This record gives sequence, structure tokens and C-alpha cells, in this order.
Amino acid sequence: MKADEDAIRRLSDDWASAVKAKDLDRILDMVTDDVVFLPPGAPEVRGKPAVAELYSGLFARFNVEQTPTLDEVRVAGEWAFAWGTDEVRATPVSGGPGTHARGKAMTILRRGIDGAWRFARGINNMMAEARPATVH
Repeated sequence: MKADEDAIRRLSDDWASAVKAKDLDRILDMVTDDVVFLPPGAPEVRGKPAVAELYSGLFARFNVEQTPTLDEVRVAGEWAFAWGTDEVRATPVSGGPGTHARGKAMTILRRGIDGAWRFARGINNMMAEARPATVH
């Protein structure tokens, strides 16, 4: 179990590295074919093609840094779940002010036939932080 938990924690760190590097191929290798992400205030993202579309559009417009922190990881056979906090900073490629969001997240993972853990489901309640008022 400890080896699986460590592998899942590494996967979470690898995800953050791939997002920062805008490495779409690596991101797609970390999700199951039937992946479902449930972002707040938006339609679900179903399957690898939808993930590819989401991140291609995001990477075209923003430089992104994601910081996931896993508070708990539990493994049950070929399935696992993890929850913790997630923080994202997105800076427009064209310049200008960026956005910062944070919240809680829960992920369900599935071990593939190759033995690798992949993200199968994910949900979060991230909200953008309000920008401080500017005094003129």
C-alpha cells in the first residue's frame, strides 16, 4: 500500500509539472480513457479528447502553475481515492493580470493493466480569489 500511495503522490506532482510545461501528451497519459472531471460552474469534461481540448485551449491563452496537496490517499485494489487542496495561478500569455484560484479537490484513480495509476475522476470547488481594490 505504501508503494501505491507514493506512486499516487508522485503522479500528482508529475501532473503539476506537466501542466507548468504545457505537456499535453504527458497529461493525457495520466488520465484514463473514460476520465471525467467535474469543474465548478462548468460542464463535465468527459474522455481524453475533451481533456485535450480543454488543456489545448488553456495553454494557448495562459501559463499555468498548479499546486496540488494531497492530505489523504487510500488504495482499495485497483482503485484509489485522494483528496486535498488545489491551487492554480494562470497568467495570460499576452500579458496582463493573472488569476489565482484555490479550493478542495477529490480524485478517484484507477490502476491500468500496465500497473500505472491514472486519474479517472476528479472534482474540485476552486474559486478565484478576489483581487484587491485599487485606490486611485
